[in-house]
Amino acid sequence: MEKNNLKKMNKLKSEKGFTMQDLIVAILMFTIFTGIICSTMYKVYELNARVSLSSQMAMYAVQILEDIDKISYEEAQTKTGEQYREQFSIPAGFKIDLKFSNYKEGEENIEDVIKIVNLSISYDYLGSTENINIQKLKIKEM
Repeated sequence: MEKNNLKKMNKLKSEKGFTMQDLIVAILMFTIFTGIICSTMYKVYELNARVSLSSQMAMYAVQILEDIDKISYEEAQTKTGEQYREQFSIPAGFKIDLKFSNYKEGEENIEDVIKIVNLSISYDYLGSTENINIQKLKIKEM
């Protein structure tokens, strides 16, 4: 009888199942790996959004500068960032600053013929501001 009891105890103590420690370790490892994967996916999403916004910002800058090249010297100086926002349907999240300044101060002949176009486009994303600043010359057609 003692042999039967010993066999039954050995069957009860078999190592075919999971212990509570095994389950806790498995859940802990799963939680750590899930956290790593989720944070990596979030960073990839954030970077993708920043790149997308930056490429849109560059595209809007190119559109504005190409339009300034097409229009006359006098008309270019009267246009504002808000007019370009409406013309190219630029979303309100982008700030547009368009200024014209003299090419060389003090030289009267050059001031009337050449202007520097200063274009600045920026946007806010997650508490930081990204911007692009471009300068180009606008020369009066004769």
